Amino acid sequence: MPEEKKDKRVKVVVGEELPRDITSMDGSVVLCRKGTLVTPELIERLSNWIVEEEPRLTDGEERPKRKAAPSRMRDDMLRRLEFEQIVSEKTRESLEKGAESFFGGVTKDKKGGRMDLAELEDAIQELVQGTPDNPDVPVKLFELKKHSSYMYQHSIECGILASFVSTTLNYHPMEVNNFSMSMMVHDTGILEVPLEVLDKDGPLADDEWQRIKGHTRRGFEVLKRVPGIDPLALLMAMGHHAYADGSGYPQEVDFNELPPLVHLGAVINHFEALTSERPYRPAYSLYDAMRIILRQREKYHPAALENFVRVVGIYPISTFVQLNTGEVGVVVRNNQDGLFLPEVKLVLDQTGKPYQKEIIVNLLEEQDRVITGVRESI
Repeated sequence: MPEEKKDKRVKVVVGEELPRDITSMDGSVVLCRKGTLVTPELIERLSNWIVEEEPRLTDGEERPKRKAAPSRMRDDMLRRLEFEQIVSEKTRESLEKGAESFFGGVTKDKKGGRMDLAELEDAIQELVQGTPDNPDVPVKLFELKKHSSYMYQHSIECGILASFVSTTLNYHPMEVNNFSMSMMVHDTGILEVPLEVLDKDGPLADDEWQRIKGHTRRGFEVLKRVPGIDPLALLMAMGHHAYADGSGYPQEVDFNELPPLVHLGAVINHFEALTSERPYRPAYSLYDAMRIILRQREKYHPAALENFVRVVGIYPISTFVQLNTGEVGVVVRNNQDGLFLPEVKLVLDQTGKPYQKEIIVNLLEEQDRVITGVRESI
């Protein structure tokens, strides 16, 4: 019986660095440098030279096992890049005060109080007027001050994202205003769900899950009573968990009858939730959140998903990427003609040392450099 041929491919683990250079069969060409972050895409591309040692996570397993340690070098580099932020700290504080005013009124409404949008409307107007009209800004740069309530913070971040995305897509300022307001108040019904249910670390009981699913209907009923509320906010409250594949809720909502901005809001809502830390899981990186969104593309309206990805990018601005050369760069601009080929500022050379001068490469035009993975820390 002939001896079984031994697999001489290098064994690697996804998420770890390549242990040595990978060269062509004759050794004349370096295909990938030592130190390159191993990704599923790299394994697929170099399947004749490397093999995965450990199985990947299944598609259904979406909870990250561990969170990368904070990197001072990474944060320092981002600060030096001087990225423009979507909103100023002053505008964010106005949004927090407006959210507290409105949601506090919702709580008092049960006791005969009055819900008032005035302060939140002023904050939204300030947000929309100050929102940059280009996509070359990071969606989230640093973890800013967190409100004590996740629901408040989620609402604020959704409102900011809504303003940024719809402004970039050239919606009329009035539509941007209404969209941002709708995303600020879309989760109003969550106020009636106990925190021990929202923050539960583990499977929900049937009655707990039903309480959470009921927040869309409750939010709709509450917002109906708000003087001057825009109809888009009512549709957003009811439809932000309605999905094309029928997996969403509530069942009585017809996905195909919802307006385009509600479809876009559903994508923004999921993306923002994924990139926010929760008691039962760490936050996903912007890149990982985008991968999850794209992996679940059948849930969303195709046009809404396409528009969102076109604005935010496959590799969102400020994402650190590993290149096949062994270098590390940070994404500074996305190319509309090639979302997998952004413009990258090189920050670390092949030896891991910081570059002393500014080098920006456009991967759409670059022949020798390609992205092989994403770096959570450097």
